[in-house]
Amino acid sequence: MHKNTASEQDIVNFNDDEKNQLTFQLSQILENWKLEDSDQLIILGLEDIIKPRHLYLYRRGDKAFEFNDNMVKRSRMILGIHESLGTTFPTNKEYASVWLKRSVKKFKHKTPLELMLSGDGGMNRVWHFLDCTQGWRS
Repeated sequence: MHKNTASEQDIVNFNDDEKNQLTFQLSQILENWKLEDSDQLIILGLEDIIKPRHLYLYRRGDKAFEFNDNMVKRSRMILGIHESLGTTFPTNKEYASVWLKRSVKKFKHKTPLELMLSGDGGMNRVWHFLDCTQGWRS
């Protein structure tokens, strides 16, 4: 586990303030990746729960996401991908949003974003590609 990435157990035990902070952090990451609201909800696994027009409530800290098992798993993957992108592109944080939308030969010329939108398996593939230590844990 990365020192900056909360474990599933940590997130389950978060108080309301910590859940609000994590919601804000996740919202900022997805905004920095320059994703459409609908894509943000798919990556969060909340597309059937939250309407895109209501995301602003979470972005400004008025509401926290419901951190059920799936949301906890998605949060870890998003935080892990974000941290790995920061390590991969340390001098140009903006490049993360560009890289997510460029086709990658290793992904059969799909974009990392396409894989991430396909579900947990795709998100894990992107995370493992960026952070080889993820493969060691399996």
